[in-house]
Amino acid sequence: MIKKFAFVGHPSKDMQKAKQFYGELLGLKLDAEYTDKWIEYSAPDGKVVALDGYSPELSPEAGPFLALETDDIEKELGRLKAAGTTILKDLFDNGTCKMAIIQDPNGNNLMLHEIAPDRCEPQG
Repeated sequence: MIKKFAFVGHPSKDMQKAKQFYGELLGLKLDAEYTDKWIEYSAPDGKVVALDGYSPELSPEAGPFLALETDDIEKELGRLKAAGTTILKDLFDNGTCKMAIIQDPNGNNLMLHEIAPDRCEPQG
């Protein structure tokens, strides 16, 4: 089941430039940084923007994507596959969370996301 909107993700090929833009220029608060592959910033209202260097199939030209937090990603992904949903990237575990990338009927990218409470802490 979908629990909430987890974050809005922006594919990023140059994490240093993106980090400078979102953190220094826009002044968003750095919440988490996982090497040079994933950085999370929060706005004052608590909404999260994630800079994604893990997902090469989500090029910056494809635009931002919405990440939906699930309580059981395997079950949710199976249900969506059975319904004929386009799967761009099947289930993968990056060591902090489980994710899959799907498309809606209009070709918009969505990420299914499940973070485990016992996973590693952010590095920064």
